[in-house]
Amino acid sequence: MGYLDGSEQVRYEVHPAAAIGVAIISAGAVGAWNWAAYVEIVVANTIPDPCWLTGVFMHLPTTEAFYADFGIASGALAGEEDLVEIPFDEEKFVVVEGKTYFVSLPIPILIVGSPRMAAHVRKNTAASAAGVTMKIQVATGLNL
Repeated sequence: MGYLDGSEQVRYEVHPAAAIGVAIISAGAVGAWNWAAYVEIVVANTIPDPCWLTGVFMHLPTTEAFYADFGIASGALAGEEDLVEIPFDEEKFVVVEGKTYFVSLPIPILIVGSPRMAAHVRKNTAASAAGVTMKIQVATGLNL
């Protein structure tokens, strides 16, 4: 029996590869609901070209409960552009504190050119080490 949708060509990768992930926190002089600085997840020329951003893995810390939005971006340092914003609430934090969960995007986002990928956070609490450790998931082999 053959595949009808070409899914035998699809492959998934996580980045950064072979790493715990990258801490996305609001340390520094960031007040409540202000975007923190972008934090690099992967350097340019790391992810496949082309690929599709399919979601993120978030490992939850144990410092404090919070509500937040996480922006996942591509682009050079100081030229990042958010591709998606992912909301986060403390109910998830309380239920799965210290665990990792996956947030799947409803529609994959095409990424061309293997750009630098970064993320940032805005949350309801002032600057602190509260946040998540994040990895992105990308897919290759989807039809353009």
